[in-house]
Amino acid sequence: MQRHESKDPLAHAPPSGVEAGAAYPHRLDAVVLAGTHRNPRRLIEGRNKAFLEIDDRPLVRHVVDALLAARTIGEIFVVGPVAQLGLALRGVPSRVRMVQQEGKMLTNTWAGIYAAEGRRRQQGVTGVRDRPLLIISSDLPLISPRAVDDFVVRCAAEDRAAREPFAMMVGVVDEPGVKPFYPGDGKEGIVRPFVELNFGRLRLANIYVARPRHLSHQEFLQTGFSYRKAKDWRNVLSLAMSLFRQPGGWQAAWLTLRLQLTLWSRRCNRRLYAWLREGNTRERIERGTGVVLGGRIRIVTTPFGGFSLDVDDPEDYRVLQARFDDWIAIHDATPPR
Repeated sequence: MQRHESKDPLAHAPPSGVEAGAAYPHRLDAVVLAGTHRNPRRLIEGRNKAFLEIDDRPLVRHVVDALLAARTIGEIFVVGPVAQLGLALRGVPSRVRMVQQEGKMLTNTWAGIYAAEGRRRQQGVTGVRDRPLLIISSDLPLISPRAVDDFVVRCAAEDRAAREPFAMMVGVVDEPGVKPFYPGDGKEGIVRPFVELNFGRLRLANIYVARPRHLSHQEFLQTGFSYRKAKDWRNVLSLAMSLFRQPGGWQAAWLTLRLQLTLWSRRCNRRLYAWLREGNTRERIERGTGVVLGGRIRIVTTPFGGFSLDVDDPEDYRVLQARFDDWIAIHDATPPR
């Protein structure tokens, strides 16, 4: 059967300005999640976070503008309330496509994936189900094109080094990446909890490169999303209990409880903390997550700590507004590691 990938105008040519062989052979399509959350506790000032403004731009516009300028990104599919998106994204080029939201995070994500796959099939591109996509939150005011390109290049390197491509590469930031955004010198900042692993203290970075069709248990993504901000034992136990209903879930349930116990013991029992942390290996985390999701998972650390500074609550929004000029300069100057 004749292949038609050459009909993709961005295929087989490395993105301009990115060293040949460093990124993927084609620019990645991006899915931006800007759906209205139906839980009122997830709204800020009663509004969808995507449309809050910082530096006179809606947050979703910050993300879309950065993706448009990134050398590794192709077409962009923004999932949310289309009428509002049309106003927030007025004047963007045609490679930005708005997709009507359908419900929860997972169904919205798949709406974006279907739109991206359908677009490539219209262009005669084959192997669409195996193409990686970038998936990203819409409430990241400190995003930059350089940070996006850096993450995509890191993911491409992981794929090349692996025996087979990963189903999902999960962006994380480590403590050195977020320390510049801590309070200090009489200025306010944001401090968030970390997951304690033997190779670092990490936080989710709200950015992923994924081959969604390679995950056989995608339904768990909604469960994980619902509890990803777990800040107390009730949420942690709810997540652990939900895991028991998943294939291999007892392993992931124990891992969830173990990570929370590690965080607790750091404050209360240093000997137990050291023992638990040493056993929280990359391999254990990736394997446990992969069993539940039904695909190969890789943790990818980005030095751009601003990826972890999404707008969680009104206080985050206020601080990000107040410190935006200082912090975007820090983020733009972040050195590679």
